[in-house]
Amino acid sequence: MDQVAGPTGIFPGLDLEHGLTAAQVRESSSRLGANTLTPLPREPVWRKFLAKFDEPIIRILLAAALLSTVVDLFKASALSGLAGMAVSALALGPPLVFARLRAWFASLMLLAATFLCAMSFLGEHPSYEGVAVMVAVVLATGVAFASEHKSDREFEALNAARDRIRAKVRREGIFQTIRMDDVVVGDIVLLEAGDEVPADGRLVSASELSLDQSLITGESMPVRKATGKAPDSSSGPEHSACVFRGTQVVAGVGAMLVCESGDSTMVGKIASALGSVDGEEPVDGDSREGRVRNRLTVSKAPTPLQSRLKELADTITWAGYAAALMIFCAMLAKEWAGGSFSDPLSAMKAILGAVVYAVIIVVVAVPEGLPMSVTVSLALAMRKMTRANSLVRQLVACETIGSATVICSDKTGTLTKNRMAVARIGFGELLIEKGAAGWPEMMIQAAQVRGKLAPGWVALNSAVNSTAVLEKREGRVVVVGNGTEGALLHWLGEAGADYLALRTDIPALYQGHFTSDRKCMTSVVRLGGSVVILVKGAAEVVIPMCDRMLDSAGLARPLNPSDREMIAGQIASAAGDSMRTLAFAHRPLDSSQPSDPDTLHARREELERGMIFDGFVAIHDPLREDVAGAVASCREAGISVMMVTGDNPGTAKAIGREAGLIDGNRPMVITSAEFQAMSETTAREEVARVAILARARPLDKLRLVRLLQERGEVVAVTGDGTNDAPALKRADVGLAMGIAGTEVAKEASKIILLDDSFATIVKAVHWGRALHENIQRFIQFQLTINLSALVIAFAAPFMGLRPPFTVLQLLWINVIMDTLASIALCSEPPRPGLMLEKPKGRKGGIVTTAMWRSIGVTAAFYVFALLGLLCLMKGAPDHPGWLGDSGAGTIWLVEGPGGHVDHLPAGEIPPVGEAFLTLRQATIFFTAYVMFQVWNMFNCRSLSGGASAFANLAGNPNLLFVAAAIAGFQFVVVTFLGPLFQTVPLGIVDWIVIIASTSSVLALGEFYRMLLRRREAALGRW
Repeated sequence: MDQVAGPTGIFPGLDLEHGLTAAQVRESSSRLGANTLTPLPREPVWRKFLAKFDEPIIRILLAAALLSTVVDLFKASALSGLAGMAVSALALGPPLVFARLRAWFASLMLLAATFLCAMSFLGEHPSYEGVAVMVAVVLATGVAFASEHKSDREFEALNAARDRIRAKVRREGIFQTIRMDDVVVGDIVLLEAGDEVPADGRLVSASELSLDQSLITGESMPVRKATGKAPDSSSGPEHSACVFRGTQVVAGVGAMLVCESGDSTMVGKIASALGSVDGEEPVDGDSREGRVRNRLTVSKAPTPLQSRLKELADTITWAGYAAALMIFCAMLAKEWAGGSFSDPLSAMKAILGAVVYAVIIVVVAVPEGLPMSVTVSLALAMRKMTRANSLVRQLVACETIGSATVICSDKTGTLTKNRMAVARIGFGELLIEKGAAGWPEMMIQAAQVRGKLAPGWVALNSAVNSTAVLEKREGRVVVVGNGTEGALLHWLGEAGADYLALRTDIPALYQGHFTSDRKCMTSVVRLGGSVVILVKGAAEVVIPMCDRMLDSAGLARPLNPSDREMIAGQIASAAGDSMRTLAFAHRPLDSSQPSDPDTLHARREELERGMIFDGFVAIHDPLREDVAGAVASCREAGISVMMVTGDNPGTAKAIGREAGLIDGNRPMVITSAEFQAMSETTAREEVARVAILARARPLDKLRLVRLLQERGEVVAVTGDGTNDAPALKRADVGLAMGIAGTEVAKEASKIILLDDSFATIVKAVHWGRALHENIQRFIQFQLTINLSALVIAFAAPFMGLRPPFTVLQLLWINVIMDTLASIALCSEPPRPGLMLEKPKGRKGGIVTTAMWRSIGVTAAFYVFALLGLLCLMKGAPDHPGWLGDSGAGTIWLVEGPGGHVDHLPAGEIPPVGEAFLTLRQATIFFTAYVMFQVWNMFNCRSLSGGASAFANLAGNPNLLFVAAAIAGFQFVVVTFLGPLFQTVPLGIVDWIVIIASTSSVLALGEFYRMLLRRREAALGRW
């Protein structure tokens, strides 16, 4: 502290009550820098790009490209082939020998394959197939990289949004709320429960202050803090007077002098050390470094949905490997029987052909687009939810919120507007409504806070026994701190009382702060020559402390049973009008007793006996206009809504009825005491019928979440206070309030509601459900392609046919097009009827029975149509027509040894018995298969069969753009890239016929959905 405010410090003689001046703030910022941390280093873009080549399927394709190119080099000359093998050995040998180089294996394979492809074009036998595979691999990884790079930028923006923490400082004697980045060395920062400490420093005042220092120490138990001089040898987190950036205030209030900021803080030094560590060295998540890294970054760990999709993709991939092995063995047996192993070169060609064909099978089977679909969907959902005022802190929340079955909501600020105002005051025998005849006179009495009348005592209590402040911000007055206390400060301002002047003139000797367990706040103040204890809080807590009351003349008299009954009736009436009530009491103390904070804290309960009841205020907080509609939407969506509030049962029930929370399914309103009295078995059964939990305590909310989860519910919980953190962490989705929420609550949450509105939760649920459906759409599209192509590729050799797919054509169909389709299908907006369906719940599957049925029907149509087309093409060359192509200039594709494709010269007729297609026929088949997929994208928009594929088509322009792009790319491929893709240009009639005939899959889909609608209508479901 001396280095800042000491005689030789930066600001000698700094007035701790006044704070820095504007000039000192500028000086501190220029000399010592801003309170910002140097960002953790990001992985270079080039390394991210190369990492995309390390996927298993990409490695397989690179290996196939290498092998194919080496064989083509041997065809050119033995020397070229040996040179190719030498290059491959030089590139791939070191990573196989040295463990440190294994991470670069895929990159070196890419480099070797690229070099050999270039070599092949310098010889007499260019490796078209090798180049084709390389082009496909680079395009596929490029698209995937571009999409994920965009998502990474969005995650970085989200990470920046997390740092928008505000700090309360005292400058030039005025309380201000500023961004944490603007805090400078020398600032006096005020701390209270729920705040995050913005910098390192020393405490200058503390009252019942406890901090969570787990970020620094790893210990989860709060640590009590107090003022005191720390010796140089003990300035770490173990010293009670030292506080550190990133730690959190869990109880009490205090003030600190900022001694270190930015990278000079302990967290900043750890972050700087992380930046200097080799990125390949792991950081233990349980270490101090790991905890700091996790706090400073947004977690991108796989979500449960991503894990389930990976399991699905792995299952499909292994099925593809099994099919590839079977076809590989079958083709080798066929070649052996046909005499293809008569000489080494023929044997090598046969084995190569079988290997290439097996690779085709694997490429067909592996669902490369699934990871892309999840990435695109999560990024889209996160972006849309943020625009709808839901700031996503953890990606898992994007998917989980859509499966929510129960929402446990706070009342204040979430269901209500958080615009609390004093609407009624009761004291003595009087009860005065705002605007009534006696209100002006009462306000005059309230302004006389040192008088003996009850309104004056209530006003004094409201001003001094409080920690909230009013701050002018952007032309309006906002409450910083507790909203209920803020309503009292506004009331004091209307009465003409200056609460800041009162706090200065009547300082608190001790303050016992409000907690959800005690439900009251106590202050001991010196008033003139006497010491007075002031208490405010819940009526059922404060009134039992009292044995006397002030009458309308300001005289204390015994509080008899009839008085208690009268007050209880007044409070019940206010609660019935949806008002929150707050009771006030005081008692003069013996001025000779010890007044140090520790003694007063120890005797708090003793001092709170024999109080004088001063009166109560009723505070009204109107319900948000959109809450009733949002609650009704939740009910239609099969989501139960419960209100968990600290208000008394009467107020809670009145608000609950107004919001529509209480109905036949959930008619119960219970209190914390009743809930705690229930056994585990009884409580687990009864929570299904509870609509409102009143006078709730933090442990009640945590128990409620646990019991609901044990019933199989997916629970979303809102919270704003420090004590809500355990329930927010336990819930499937914790939602913190962005305006009224404390930093502790935000840190424990997965989503932050930027507008604190319940209706925003409903929007988040809508987008969460849309995320799940979009991924299902792409899965249906992907599996239809995989199943149909796998069956065709597997069955064709056993039918005496060779599928006219080259490796590059299969890559275009299964990699490039799938990637584009994932962008299209995962961009679907939420459909209107989505919130009329029941939630998926905890056990909701990804691939439903209806999806399997649709996949099976569509894939079967593909198989029969395309295998039939192959059979027609097989006999068509002898018959001129659209499928035939006899005559001069015909180029034939015939199956040579090992199953590879050879070309015959123009005009030469292939040998009898060989499977053959002309290039034109192969092009027609290839284009027809691609156009089938384009039309099927529209089919996949409808999952349940309840809507047409064209419903709300304008809502997803990406789909139309991608469909047109794929068709356009296909035109470019067959027209201009014939040497690579082994295609020939098609005429306009060919295109018209192909497009018209392949649209039959869309007609089939519409017909199938019509049958489903009729069936459902017959069963009375629609």
